[in-house]
Amino acid sequence: MINKIYKRIHNKYSKFFNFFFFLRHVFGIFLIAIVSFILIPKFFDYEKKQEILKEYLVNYYDLELNNFSSIKFKVFPLPNLAIKDANFKVKNQPVLFTTKNFKIFLKIKNFYNYDDFIARKILLNDSKIILDIDKTKDLFNYFATLKYEFDIQKLNLNLRRKKNSIIVIKKINFSNYGYKKNKINGEIFDKKFEAYLDNDYKNLKLKILHTGINANFNFDEMIKAGSLGGSSKISVLNNYLKSKFLIKNKQLEIIKANLRSKDLSVSFDSLIKFDPYFEISSDISINKIDKKLINKLSLEKILKNPEMLKKFNSNNKVTYIKKRSFNSLIKSHFSELNLAHGRLVFFNKTSVSGGVINCKGDSLLVEEYPRIYFDCFFDLKNKKEFFKKFSISEKLDRNSLELNVVGSLNLFNKKINFEKIIIDKTSSTIKKEDLNYFKETFENVLFDDNFFNIFRKDKIKEFLLEII
Repeated sequence: MINKIYKRIHNKYSKFFNFFFFLRHVFGIFLIAIVSFILIPKFFDYEKKQEILKEYLVNYYDLELNNFSSIKFKVFPLPNLAIKDANFKVKNQPVLFTTKNFKIFLKIKNFYNYDDFIARKILLNDSKIILDIDKTKDLFNYFATLKYEFDIQKLNLNLRRKKNSIIVIKKINFSNYGYKKNKINGEIFDKKFEAYLDNDYKNLKLKILHTGINANFNFDEMIKAGSLGGSSKISVLNNYLKSKFLIKNKQLEIIKANLRSKDLSVSFDSLIKFDPYFEISSDISINKIDKKLINKLSLEKILKNPEMLKKFNSNNKVTYIKKRSFNSLIKSHFSELNLAHGRLVFFNKTSVSGGVINCKGDSLLVEEYPRIYFDCFFDLKNKKEFFKKFSISEKLDRNSLELNVVGSLNLFNKKINFEKIIIDKTSSTIKKEDLNYFKETFENVLFDDNFFNIFRKDKIKEFLLEII
């Protein structure tokens, strides 16, 4: 019975089964043909095609391929030409970089025929760029003007100035196509960051993860020859910086900048020159400052890197005008600070209740135990008003005082040396034993803590009570 059923099914569907078994052979042949079509190019010598590849990279990506170690056909993840240890130069720009793994992803028509060669996309993996920081705009402009699909993975960007590294951005990933288009991520200051460029490359949003740092840059002059300008908004935790900027002629100009937090409000203009040497010139206006912020400053931390101080040159003017100064000791303050090769030269003018205090001096901050040499002149036209701010009542033989104090201050050892103190110009210099008394009192009362605490009002009052 079973045999009859089998024969009946076989006779009825024999054509179907024969066709099925025929397709099996066709499919096998088709599969072998596809695999052969993909694998045979692995045996070609692609170094003979290097001139075609170089011409393509220059024409489509403005990349000049200088040298490499090998070119091989790879099947995965998609058919591509893998070029090892390649060196590139961006056409007509001073941008050089190397990449360990460079891939040109192929279209099917170019597996065997390299006439009218056009790739699907290119990928640079594990690359390195060393670039002068004032040439950053050239690199930025290059990526902004790319029209063909371009993918970067694990790029290390070292920005330098005269062979000295200024900032290193590691493991940069960037693509100008697909769902990751214009999204950038990597590491800066050993922290991961994420960034996004809009389609017209005029807005850059940056976030350094787990630090509270966010930035937004709007570019006004993206491709204008020799310049890059715009505006920026940067927030660091609860501190906010807003400014305009212009990069041109090897210098960065920061315009109408405003920095504010709950403890500080500052507006400033700065000019940062990169050539012939690094220099900063700033005009700073302090609108508001909490004295607790000054008390938190540590001079030891500021001066802990003498090699950096040697490279840091600056000319700064700082102005502070106290609003509602009726009840304040300090009404206004002006400082001019010039730092070059680790030497600081300063001039201060402070308007206080009852008079004016002028100080000038200098210090070599890169010494192991730096000292500040000072020459200060106290011109108190109204001593009564001055002492009143410290709640000190004193019988005065005259209501004015001119005092010239010359000496030096050891910043780390918390020691002071008074060379001379002259009262009212024509009076004789204070005797040596009195200078020693002032020295001991100053060190025990004013300079028993860090440098910035010298200016605390309660300490000044205690010192005055000791010496008058």
